[in-house]
Amino acid sequence: MKKNYTISVSSSLFWKVVVPGAIVLAALAAGAAVFIVDKVIMPHIVHVNRGMVTVPQITNMSWEEARQELFNIGLRLQIGSRQFDEKVPRENILSQQPPAQESVRKGRLVVVTVSKGSEIGTIPNVIDLPERKGALELKKQGFVIGKLKRDYFDDHPKDGVAAVFPKEGTTISKGMPIDVVISDGPKPTHIEAPNVIGESLIAAKEKIEKSGLKLGKIDYKPNTTLSPGTVISQSVPPASSVPLESPINIVVSVKN
Repeated sequence: MKKNYTISVSSSLFWKVVVPGAIVLAALAAGAAVFIVDKVIMPHIVHVNRGMVTVPQITNMSWEEARQELFNIGLRLQIGSRQFDEKVPRENILSQQPPAQESVRKGRLVVVTVSKGSEIGTIPNVIDLPERKGALELKKQGFVIGKLKRDYFDDHPKDGVAAVFPKEGTTISKGMPIDVVISDGPKPTHIEAPNVIGESLIAAKEKIEKSGLKLGKIDYKPNTTLSPGTVISQSVPPASSVPLESPINIVVSVKN
């Protein structure tokens, strides 16, 4: 004969344990169902990835190539820093963040560290190259341009690189600045006299010497219309051609 069994649960236990447990289980089941539908079923049905992309491996690529590759999939590149590295070529990427294979939203920045190449280098020969081309070649090799100076040279073309310090062929740290001397061509035998009338004595002296001439004799003359210390006249007419390093005498105003 078949027996019937009955489970008896008190009212208090039913409301305190059974009902809350059933609610929790239902919530977990609903959450799992939503996750499966959203992440597994729906992408296969509508064939979309909801704006997510996988970050590619861009280390060891040039940063310009990497920028284009990221752009093609909807990401952006930002150079966070640069540092010397003996193994990774100059302008190539040392590291990236986020790392490769990470899933991120489109439009995300990928921050990279770019190699400055080896910290030690040999100064290339840029002698007689035009100033701009010589500077670009030095920078291309990873060197820093220091002071720029101009001087006269008979054996170097005007506006060309006449010398670098340290000298070309020297092996140095790329953090050390390289001073560059630019040629003004052969030293002229004559120069055009500047106009210093109306200038202060200090300004006139600087202008004369900067032009390649010398300040000669200074005479002083009372003048009621000009401020004291102003040049009234000069011995060589302005714009006239005179031998280089010729003296120019001036007359300067003083109070009566």
